[in-house]
Amino acid sequence: MLGAGVRAPFVLQGLAERQHDLGLTEVVLHDTDGERLEVMAALGGFLSRSWGATFTVRGEHDARAALGGARFVFAAIRPGQERARTFDEELPLKHGVLGQETTGPGGFAMAMRTIPAMLEHARTIEEVAPDALVVNFTNPVGIVTQALSDHSVVHAVGVCDGPVSMKRSVAAVLGVPGDQVHADYFGLNHCGWIHRVLVDGRDRLPELLERYDELRRLDHQWRLFDTELVRSIGMLPMEYLYFYYYREQAVENILRSGGTRAAQIATINDTLWPVLRACIDAGDLTGAADAWSDAMEMRDETYFARERGEALMVPTSPDMHDELVEGEGYAGVATAVMLASSQRRKVPLILNVPNRGAIHGLGDDDVVEVTCMMDEHGAHPLAQGEIPDSARALLAQVKLYERLTVRAAVEGSYDTALEALLAHPMVGSYPLARSILDDYLAAHATYLSLV
Repeated sequence: MLGAGVRAPFVLQGLAERQHDLGLTEVVLHDTDGERLEVMAALGGFLSRSWGATFTVRGEHDARAALGGARFVFAAIRPGQERARTFDEELPLKHGVLGQETTGPGGFAMAMRTIPAMLEHARTIEEVAPDALVVNFTNPVGIVTQALSDHSVVHAVGVCDGPVSMKRSVAAVLGVPGDQVHADYFGLNHCGWIHRVLVDGRDRLPELLERYDELRRLDHQWRLFDTELVRSIGMLPMEYLYFYYYREQAVENILRSGGTRAAQIATINDTLWPVLRACIDAGDLTGAADAWSDAMEMRDETYFARERGEALMVPTSPDMHDELVEGEGYAGVATAVMLASSQRRKVPLILNVPNRGAIHGLGDDDVVEVTCMMDEHGAHPLAQGEIPDSARALLAQVKLYERLTVRAAVEGSYDTALEALLAHPMVGSYPLARSILDDYLAAHATYLSLV
């Protein structure tokens, strides 16, 4: 596991639940922050044992030693940690542009810092674990997976918990187990739609559009969109499309909230790490586990609340994870990818992979987020047929931005970075793009050096 952040235990829990199917014997954590690595290895090992894990958990400071001989690599790194994310989100807001971790300029800044680090890891994986499957959850997932696809030979798929959350919610409204629902999904990471929902061979999407008000009552992610909008586009949008469909409202809500999600997360994490350190030093692993659980609950309760302009508690999700192959959240999707690969099982999953003709109008080597069939040979994207012109136009523009961002990060080019920001639909102005880029270069001087 590359990255020993506060969410690492979720992945360990998913692995513990499927350890026998995976034949898992050891999980090795690696992080450039030695203090966090030591704390999370201790906490992760304790929690894994409490979940019945028989595999060992240990931390390893040396990346080559950590990766050597790995069968799977789960990647979730964050160069600059929470402080850098705070800059990512706050600086665009000064210019009246969305500040968000993965979407718009915030996603650009994170990608520019992260791509070089991930490609360095990829080179190590190529040498010491050439047969490993890299399961990438490093944000922005689509752009980072694009960089891995274009500039390395590692076997990589990108995972996101958004689409599976949509599928789970849809299954609950229809009153069927999640595994009986096949969702056809197309787009880019954090920019996609469900355009067909099959149950027993029948498309239930028209029914879901008619019952959209019911969906909105059940699950907060659907409340972001007006019923009239969803019915007009004829598809179910993933929640991050709120930033495109309600751009001005999202910015206004964040500004009115008096802070950003990044600052909120930084406060939670900055409070948590010293408590974990103190508990572990005192031998109180139960206290550390309780503190971690409380902090994660607080994170979940406030998810997307600023952007919605609300202070709502997140409702409990329908308890359908036992029926869903991909399980709960991104850890469940990651575990499902590993299971399909190691057990020679064919599992339908929504993943970030090269397009290969699945979405008409995008290139074969464009990394997209799409319904795939995952097996021991890899992820096979399924053809999605005709898509609406409006969706195709947005995807083409965002993909142009993503490809330019990868190129800028690899080449260290100021001009290409400026072109990438200018191409993003949320920027679209040369003076604005230049101001935002220069702000990022000043704030992230340790990580960004462009010529």
